[in-house]
Amino acid sequence: MKQPTVGDILRRLDGIAPFETAEGFDNAGLLIGDPDRSVTAVVLTLDLSEQVVEEAAAMGAELIITHHPVIFHPLRRIHYQTPFGRMLAGLMAAGISVISAHTNWDKAPGGVGDTLAALLGLEDIRPLDDYVRLGTLPTPLSPAALADRIDQALGFRPRCYGGDGRTLRKVAVAGGSYGEGYQLALAAGADAFLTGEVKHHEILDAVAQGLVIYDGGHHATEQPAMPALEARLHTVAAEEGWQIKTRLSMAPPFAGATHM
Repeated sequence: MKQPTVGDILRRLDGIAPFETAEGFDNAGLLIGDPDRSVTAVVLTLDLSEQVVEEAAAMGAELIITHHPVIFHPLRRIHYQTPFGRMLAGLMAAGISVISAHTNWDKAPGGVGDTLAALLGLEDIRPLDDYVRLGTLPTPLSPAALADRIDQALGFRPRCYGGDGRTLRKVAVAGGSYGEGYQLALAAGADAFLTGEVKHHEILDAVAQGLVIYDGGHHATEQPAMPALEARLHTVAAEEGWQIKTRLSMAPPFAGATHM
């Protein structure tokens, strides 16, 4: 058994969800740290927070893998009295590196879109674009029954728009903020579309055209993809003979949110 470096893990993540496929606005890859540092423990989380940094430091982790980039916009200043500044200071003090796999993991086979579709039990799943997946429910459901299924799968009650007693069979899904995907869902003949954030004008247009919309929450629709990424990391570790521990930090980054 051997210990990988941060760079070793970065390279294998690139094979799972190539960083070159990330959108131009995105900031994915190794964002903080040393690619040559040996890794014995890894924390995976959707969003980085002070709590996650404290968890990682307590377990002696040298690496955190996030979905949302810890640095997204250019930094003009870092104040250690702010939550973000304290978080960065904690990372530096503990020598923890951070890799972010964002839109590249959204798109990847087995990533955010595929995980969400599978979690709902959809069958005959196929992509409509990089983010939207279309599938068929095993048995038709009412809008209320599909809301129940989403609630059970995500641990979060979605907001439902439209329906009027319709029966739903074909469902499109897209994790996170992809309300504009409703147009692809309509074009593919979907009865319903689940995403993490949807704008008011998108809801109005979609419902007017007969599509049932579910707003499942950005966090809730992407969170299930982190256990999936941890499982892929375990597979890689077994293939490479790496001796590493992993930990999932599943708590929401804000108070009062329902979580899995």
